[in-house]
Amino acid sequence: MTGCSTGIGRAVASRLARGGYAVVATARRVEDLRDLVADGDRGAGGLSVARLDVTDEVSVRECVAEVEARHGAVWGLVNNAGYALPGPLEDIPLDEARHQFEVNVLGPLLVAQAVLPGMRAAGEGRIVNVSSVAGRFSLPGGGCYHASKHALTSLSATLGLETRSFGVRVSTIEPAAVRTAFIETALNVLSRGGRRLPVYDAYRKRLETFYGRVRSRPRRYGVGSAQAVARAVEHALTSRGPRSRYVVGPAARLSLGLHGLLPGPWFDALACAVFPVPRPEGE
Repeated sequence: MTGCSTGIGRAVASRLARGGYAVVATARRVEDLRDLVADGDRGAGGLSVARLDVTDEVSVRECVAEVEARHGAVWGLVNNAGYALPGPLEDIPLDEARHQFEVNVLGPLLVAQAVLPGMRAAGEGRIVNVSSVAGRFSLPGGGCYHASKHALTSLSATLGLETRSFGVRVSTIEPAAVRTAFIETALNVLSRGGRRLPVYDAYRKRLETFYGRVRSRPRRYGVGSAQAVARAVEHALTSRGPRSRYVVGPAARLSLGLHGLLPGPWFDALACAVFPVPRPEGE
């Protein structure tokens, strides 16, 4: 599985290893995963680590080839690597937007392409893509992230249709905000800035303040746990009839319910009342 250095990936890898499954946890920096090995040894299947950069095709091919040489065809793939690129769209450099899609969309596709030949040959397999409820609607200040998750959700649905006859099932995991380093990463991105158009200086500060409140009062903002996401991933991997979509946590279910219930303009007004929006100076 990808993106195991922190948060959801770490929780999933530990849970599966303790459940007796052979787990290969990957990240760009293997040194971030060393302590996972001892945790995984408590399970019958064991846990090993490997370096994998989902934006590097050579890295992906080499990692999958190494795993297949040790364990045979990959039976279950969990695509978890991802991050958020917050900020007003006009102020985001295109190279950073491209990287957002390389990690959040093209990375999962690249890894899936690498493992699918083995799955097809075996006549079975599971692919679980960790997306977000952010892939079902859009909020101010998160345009690139929302767009990437919309794309990943769509990609997952299509991949599920195209591989089902080969015995491969594809599931998408859709939590809301999760108590991980995710919010800290978003704050770091905001602090370093994009192109820094002066018109958005005040808005960036409001976004930083908002994310800071979410970090300091997670329960108030419905921030869920990585363990809840790990349970959903395990179900998608082990259930005889895995669902194509797993909405995880009360905040995710509430937001999707409101999005489905409210007329578009009402939902947009609610989003702009809860989340900071850019405004002309003086307002």
